[in-house]
Amino acid sequence: MNLSKLIKSAVALAIVAGCGSFSFDVKAESVLDKVKRDKQILVGTRESAPPYGYIDASGNWIGWSMDLSRAIHGIIEKKIDMKLDLVFKPITPQTRIPLIANGTLDWVLGTTGRSVKRESVIDFSIINNGVCVEKLSAKGSGIKTTMDLAGKRVGVTKGSNEERYITALGKSGKLNPPATVVPFDKHSTGFLALSQGKTDAHVTLRDTLVSMANKSPNPDNWQVNGPSLFCNLNGIILPEDDSDWKDMVDHSLCYFIVTGGYEKLWDEWFSGSKPKAGYQKAQSDTVRTLVYNQCSWGAEKFLNK
Repeated sequence: MNLSKLIKSAVALAIVAGCGSFSFDVKAESVLDKVKRDKQILVGTRESAPPYGYIDASGNWIGWSMDLSRAIHGIIEKKIDMKLDLVFKPITPQTRIPLIANGTLDWVLGTTGRSVKRESVIDFSIINNGVCVEKLSAKGSGIKTTMDLAGKRVGVTKGSNEERYITALGKSGKLNPPATVVPFDKHSTGFLALSQGKTDAHVTLRDTLVSMANKSPNPDNWQVNGPSLFCNLNGIILPEDDSDWKDMVDHSLCYFIVTGGYEKLWDEWFSGSKPKAGYQKAQSDTVRTLVYNQCSWGAEKFLNK
């Protein structure tokens, strides 16, 4: 690893830890050159964040985000006329940005929210989705609104926006008494703790909460409640200041969107009588408008010779 990537990795770790922002210039070869040389794309994804990214009982990488990565990978192969291996690597909210900043991964596709602080060390692709954060608790717990979390033990994922948000509510006095924030490495571990009565609620993406509750032995025992604590627009995490690679990923995603692949994939996972997610979900009008109207003119001709 060269010195510039070591420096940027250290800064990324500081960003994840909540420290200040940084700015400096780093020059390196484009990821696109590395991908062509190594004939592979290294993609970071979550292990236990259904329906977006998880590993099933057989050890297979499953999820909407996985399938979207596969689609973009296929378009890039056609564009550069080269067979490329697609390699999935596990990440967490704590490692996803450092692993992009230090060059270990080529992109991370999940449900990472765009933010100014994060963009000081990495870049994001165009918008690929939008998600909202809600609360999972046992029916009869009395937890419905965000204010009901006051004084409760609240499970979150380490290094997540949810962890910072719930902590900030307590420090500001908006949650009085403050919630006891209990961080976990994985959503599945957090749900197990909730099931065992070690926490009172688990806070993360609504989609993940619904998936975990539906797949539990007693789905009728659980409730997912709004209103949303907050919502995020998502982008693919990419190395900073690498326009060749960002253009390749953005244009490939846009091609997938404007030629109908994105809508078909969404329907496979979230629509119809048997959606892969296990439940139906309509994408909000706001997110659909942003996704379908952000691509450059001529995106449908991206693969033309």
